[in-house]
Amino acid sequence: MDDRAKRDIETAQGAREEHRVVDPAIGNPPTREEEASVIKKLDWRLMPMIFTIYSLSVLDRSNLGNAHVAGLDESIGLSGDQYSTLGTLFYVTYIIFQSAAAGWKQFPAHAWVAFIVFSFATISSSQAAAQNYASMVVLRLLLGATEAMYAGVPVYLSFFYPRDKVGFRQGIFLSGSALANAYGGALGYAITQIKSHIEPWRILFLIEGLPTFIMAFVAWFYFPDDIETAKFLTRREKEVVKHMVSRDQTADIVNHAGLRIRDFLAAFKDWRSYLTGVMYFGCNVSFASLPLFVPAIIADIGSFTRIQANGLAAPPYVLTFILIIVCCFASDRLRMRGPFVCFFSVVAAIGFLLLATTETAAPRYLGVYFAITIFVSVAILIPWVSNTHSTESKRTGGFAIFATFGQAGPLVGTNIFPSNEAPYYRKGSWVSFSFCLLVAVTSALFSFVLHRENSKLDRAQLDEGAEGMCPRKFRYVI
Repeated sequence: MDDRAKRDIETAQGAREEHRVVDPAIGNPPTREEEASVIKKLDWRLMPMIFTIYSLSVLDRSNLGNAHVAGLDESIGLSGDQYSTLGTLFYVTYIIFQSAAAGWKQFPAHAWVAFIVFSFATISSSQAAAQNYASMVVLRLLLGATEAMYAGVPVYLSFFYPRDKVGFRQGIFLSGSALANAYGGALGYAITQIKSHIEPWRILFLIEGLPTFIMAFVAWFYFPDDIETAKFLTRREKEVVKHMVSRDQTADIVNHAGLRIRDFLAAFKDWRSYLTGVMYFGCNVSFASLPLFVPAIIADIGSFTRIQANGLAAPPYVLTFILIIVCCFASDRLRMRGPFVCFFSVVAAIGFLLLATTETAAPRYLGVYFAITIFVSVAILIPWVSNTHSTESKRTGGFAIFATFGQAGPLVGTNIFPSNEAPYYRKGSWVSFSFCLLVAVTSALFSFVLHRENSKLDRAQLDEGAEGMCPRKFRYVI
């Protein structure tokens, strides 16, 4: 498209901004100052709780890796590939219950969250009482089912934030996983130093599981169900939110309309839903194994004890946490997703390449730092899904497909680092390397295709001309 055509489109868009029709259902359009004020208010109300609960849920699922190096296997008699199987079983029910993301749209959010958090807090803490492999199998299956229900938070956030700002908030939500793995390693190290007649791994499950109960009760009173029931917003602020979330997309802005089945099912007919799912699958093959096996990989480097390995697993996650926050913010500002996904997939591939081809401590520990950055790609992928579907119910369906495909990745990832391949775990590193490259290529291709579709939409809009003052059409974020 030449410069003149671009200027014509910008002029048409500017004219429409100046002649926007006031929707009596949501009042006058907001000023930039009003939008900034309301966004800040939403951030302080929603994000701390969402971040904290997700951080605790990830801690509850990933502390199996810390328990592994703290004596779990010997205590309950795990042998062969039983430890890897425990990691896999969590994701079996996690995948099956991914469609529960629709619960965020169908049920009152405050009740939905309280039920979920209370459930996985109970199950996680109960792991401390496990006496054998069979009891751990049951608990890991139940934990996967309940935590899958909370994974629909990105859908919930899209009900309150405009599409050009939701990515940063979804990134903050997801960064709770990186931070949980960071302090989980440090906490695991500290707990194993406790002198008690209770085995360290049991203390670990109790200390990391019991605080989650508090969040269940707080969530009941804290989470708004939708814009209308957000008591912390004034009437005018609710109007501002409605204007923001309905910009360039379709939103249920008058009241909580529940799940629109037609739009929900439309996501299953959209090829874009599946391509993002493929990328998420590739990321999770590489990432899902890391919380379970990074402590073991570090311990098997040879320069560190198994207890020190828990502590040394924390710094790479801290770096990833910072990168997620920075990159999600930049991704929103630039309105780009694909280049970030592609870049960090390549960085992670380099990390797994180092783990696959080196044997000395320094390059292998550096490889861990690089490999964990695949989680930055995951953090950018989630808002990319939100930006790919124009209505709330279709986004809910798209996210269910995305999550179901993606969470199948850990079924592979949790089984590619068998203990008999210690200390270098060549197979797991090469498999993860390959899937990182798959994500890089697929994300670049997806960006190119979406760019072409946007160009077609731009040409169609230009043909309509500025005089029609037609509403701004939906655009894909590349």
